[in-house]
Amino acid sequence: MANTGNLDAAIEQLLNVEKQMRLAGDVADTRKAITDILQLCFDARAWKTLNDHIVILSKRRG
Repeated sequence: MANTGNLDAAIEQLLNVEKQMRLAGDVADTRKAITDILQLCFDARAWKTLNDHIVILSKRRG
């Protein structure tokens, strides 16, 4: 899949944003970053990646 690299790069950027917002206590922007990550995976039909990130992100948010 040619877009896998682009997907991974986009997710990595959004994970950095999510971490910054989570540590700053900005719930609205944290939620937006997480939603964007999951939407990217869904749109790319990357089901394993989607499931992996749901688990990762849910553990972070406790």
